[in-house]
Order: sequence, then structure tokens, then C-alpha cells
Amino acid sequence: YVTCGNNYLADFARNYNKNISIIPSTVDTSHYIPLDKNKHEQVRIGWVGSHTTIKHFELITDVFVQLQKKYSDKVKFVVIGDENYTNKKLNLKGKKWDNDKEVELFNSFDIGVMPLPNDEWTKGKCGMKGLLYMSVGIPAVMSCVGMNKDIINHGINGFLPKGHQQWLDVLSNLIEDSELREKIGKEGRKTVEEKYSKE
Repeated sequence: YVTCGNNYLADFARNYNKNISIIPSTVDTSHYIPLDKNKHEQVRIGWVGSHTTIKHFELITDVFVQLQKKYSDKVKFVVIGDENYTNKKLNLKGKKWDNDKEVELFNSFDIGVMPLPNDEWTKGKCGMKGLLYMSVGIPAVMSCVGMNKDIINHGINGFLPKGHQQWLDVLSNLIEDSELREKIGKEGRKTVEEKYSKE
């Protein structure tokens, strides 16, 4: 018997075994909760991951640089997971991951991003990073790849930008509109509670 995290993995496994269940990644929604957001002077665009996946964050560095030029001190980029990471273009130094403070770390963002390439490996990913952003009530902006397309209803509970210009437009709209951030964040939380909660 095989359990798979998404349809893409299940389709592969069916070549070898017909006894399959799809059980998506789940979030403990009693632990991952929205906290009172600190009112930052800057809109914080955050990414969480390790040194092995930082290349995904860097896929849209050009978009981030344009946003920095456009909004100057109004926007701040945050990378959590690899304290040795630096990005001079974005005036950014990575922060260390802390399991004991993970909920606070996710809540420290105003927008969560999950850029990915479209390849065999990412098609097999199960969207956990995006689900965790959504679980704490921040808008998730995720590449239109694999499981992300099942999780996100574009413009309703998150965003699935395709290409440089859409990434720029979506993030610009979210930076400029705090009510939009709140609305999308609430819908994201609702989606996790209804479809991806451990409960």
C-alpha cells in the first residue's frame, strides 16, 4: 500500500501499485495560529527554507530588486533558515531557524513567498511552506507549479503568479494594500482549516 502527498506522486506510484491513498501535507492549526501582527514600518516579504533551497528564493531576485527600487524603505526582505546567507543586492542577511519560535517567525512576515522552478522535483513537492504561511494568516504568493495549483485559488486565498511581470504586479498590490493582505490571509487560514488541518 502506498500513501502519497499529491496527485503527481500518486500517478507515478500507480505504475507499481494500485493500492494508493493521497494524504496531503497537514498543519497543526492549534499550534500554527495567526498572532497579533506587529505593525512594522516596512512590509516584510519573507521566505523560509534551507541552504539547499535558497536558489529558489533567488529565482526572482530581479523582481525583488525592482520592488526595492520602487518602494525603497517601505519594503524589507527576510530569509529564515540559513544564517550564513547574504544577498548584497537586497541588503539581506539570513536569520537562523529556531524551532521554539517557528510560529512567531512565520507571523513576523506580512507576505510569504514560495518561488519554484517547474521541474520533476518541484512537481512532487506538497506545498508545506505555503500552507504554513497561510496557517498564520499571511498571504502566500507561490509559483504556479505542482501541488500549489491545488492549494491556491488565485486572487482568493493566495496568488499563483506566472512570470516576472505577474510576480511584480502581485507583490506590488500586496505591498500597497494592507486590506488586501488581511483579506487574502484570512481566506488562506480558512483553506488550511478546512482542507489541510491535522484535525
